[in-house]
Amino acid sequence: MLRARLAVAALALTVSSVLIAGCGGAAAPAVTPVPVPSTDDAESLDAEIDAAWLDDGSAVGILTFGSSTCLPTAGDPSYDDGVVTVELTDPHGVVCTRDLVARATYVSLPEGVDPADDLEVVVTGSYRGQTEIAGDATLDGKGGGLDEAAPSAGWATAEIFLLLTWGSSTCPPLISGAVATTPTEVTVTIDPLPADQVCTADFGPRVSVIAVEGLDDDADERVEAVLAGDEYDAVRIPIAGSR
Repeated sequence: MLRARLAVAALALTVSSVLIAGCGGAAAPAVTPVPVPSTDDAESLDAEIDAAWLDDGSAVGILTFGSSTCLPTAGDPSYDDGVVTVELTDPHGVVCTRDLVARATYVSLPEGVDPADDLEVVVTGSYRGQTEIAGDATLDGKGGGLDEAAPSAGWATAEIFLLLTWGSSTCPPLISGAVATTPTEVTVTIDPLPADQVCTADFGPRVSVIAVEGLDDDADERVEAVLAGDEYDAVRIPIAGSR
């Protein structure tokens, strides 16, 4: 599938870093970006939307495709009768590259959402679309968020999962590859940041988009992401949701 073959480097975005990796873990050459100005009066785009449970079901990551340098930001979501609605807005008045990559936006869920139940996600604003996340009875919706700052992960599609980490918005994890090391295990390699990289002092969610092939589609066991390298070395994370 198209998204599983896309490959992009981890990006220092406001709340998101992005990687698409094949089963071998190597990133494909990036498309040369062409700067284009964003517009304040841009119309909403019909978009393919996917989403994943994050932070023990207390949040979701919303997957969209667009410029690598212009990550959409989320407004305050609303919830009613199994449907969460959130506005995603592209940045205004800035120059965006004309590449096409997968990006994920972090959305903290309002009270009343039970991650054990299916959740419909409706997106408005710069993008227009909807998707449904299957409920996961292992989640309780009481994620630690900023207090615990624990990494988490959730399936957005059959071959793409989102990885949530916390820290500086300009220094997301430098993910160099992801590979299915067993039918129910994905090893995600994280390289050290350059020694001269300057990180801002803010602290918040960063969402990485990771694609992997070679997992057992018929396995009943939950797939785990095993982080390798940097500060997350040997951390094991169950990937929430279903493929």
